[in-house]
Amino acid sequence: MLENIFVGDVKHMINFQRKIIDLCADALMVVDKNGDIIYVNKSFKEVHEVSEEEVLGKPVTSIIDNTRLDVVASNGVAEHDCLQDIKSHSYVVSRVPIFENGKCVGAVGMIRFRHMEEIQKLTEKVKDLTCEIEQLRKSKKASDETEYTFNHIPGIAPAAKEAKNKAMLAAPRETTVLLRGESGVGKEVYSQSIHNYSPRSEGPFIHLNCSAIPEHLIESELFGYEEGAFTGARKGGHRGMFEQADKGTIFLDEFGDMPLATQVKLLRVIQEGKVSRIGSEKITKIDVRIIAATNQNLEEMIKEKSFREDLFYRLNVFPIELPALRDAVEELPILAKRMWKRMARKNGMFHMHLEDSALGALQQYSWPGNVRELQNFLERCMIMSCENDITADFVEKALQSGVEDDQDLQAVSSKQLPLAELIEKTEHRAISFALSASNGNRSEASRQLGITRPLLYKKMARYGLN
Repeated sequence: MLENIFVGDVKHMINFQRKIIDLCADALMVVDKNGDIIYVNKSFKEVHEVSEEEVLGKPVTSIIDNTRLDVVASNGVAEHDCLQDIKSHSYVVSRVPIFENGKCVGAVGMIRFRHMEEIQKLTEKVKDLTCEIEQLRKSKKASDETEYTFNHIPGIAPAAKEAKNKAMLAAPRETTVLLRGESGVGKEVYSQSIHNYSPRSEGPFIHLNCSAIPEHLIESELFGYEEGAFTGARKGGHRGMFEQADKGTIFLDEFGDMPLATQVKLLRVIQEGKVSRIGSEKITKIDVRIIAATNQNLEEMIKEKSFREDLFYRLNVFPIELPALRDAVEELPILAKRMWKRMARKNGMFHMHLEDSALGALQQYSWPGNVRELQNFLERCMIMSCENDITADFVEKALQSGVEDDQDLQAVSSKQLPLAELIEKTEHRAISFALSASNGNRSEASRQLGITRPLLYKKMARYGLN
């Protein structure tokens, strides 16, 4: 009696699940790794005008002429939102591989949109809205390009909380802010957040990386020039960054690399609130707020006479020390999750996740490149993970690989390691990592590395990777 009740419950649950699948997925089908159909739902049978008996166990290519579901089941690479003709009608379909223990065991195919005319109308609407947004954007100052606010800064670690509170305190004022800290700690995020939290948020935000501009061009970029001021000067002249930032904010990033001659002119602009283009005697009054940033020891540079002391005091009105990531490890899980979500959206890889154990492993590393290094590392993990969730073990292997890479590059710079040997070591490590990440699946490893299986076998033999 109890056994009959149990069997009845199981059948009821199976039927219930089938109804959910029929309602939620349009024309859904599942194939095994060989491309043979193992499941279809009700709407699939309606679209293709077939019965289960006609399709189950059959190769998908014998049922649908132009399908690629067998290819996805074979190579494990998802194909999202693709156009496909079925019975002289265009559909938008998706094909997603199924993984178990790191191996592709089949694939799911489904229709995402049936009515192309609705998609076309929606596309036209989006296009019209995009044009409107572009016009609105052009109506503002051209360089008003900011995406960060204080919401992007967690501010839970003591040092990070202090920096965020100071930045929020300074933002509504007109005071000059000096952001100090190692490379990659997020000076760009802080500068944009201060601007967006200030009364100047509707004005332009101009970002100038002083270390990225050749020394002979930095004055013309900062202050502008008139037509014919020098050989190669643009016809009609050029508005400098200070003129472009009028009624807004200028962010002088890595200003410690600014030449001494330019420092003198910058000091005069800050003191007088006026700028004169190269090749012109006309003086233009400007209303600009300055946010400066550096990772250099300015006090030491002043002693060495490579930075002007008077300019330092002009810029060091409200200094904010941004902590290195290793000194604010409490921030890392939040930052990593946000970065992962953004990269998943960018790469269409929503099925992969960062496990809590992986976040713990990330917190054990010192991150000399700070937030920028963390972001690059996570993107590398997403590419190399073979469609699996990221675990602590995976993170530790990837981190160790990166540390070894850094050591090899240092050896090259000190002439301890020839370039050919470095290439061999890197290739050896990349193949080892791909094999490890794919649990020894050589087809998957060759796909990750972008090489053929015969070439992979040849290189494995060369490096003794059996």
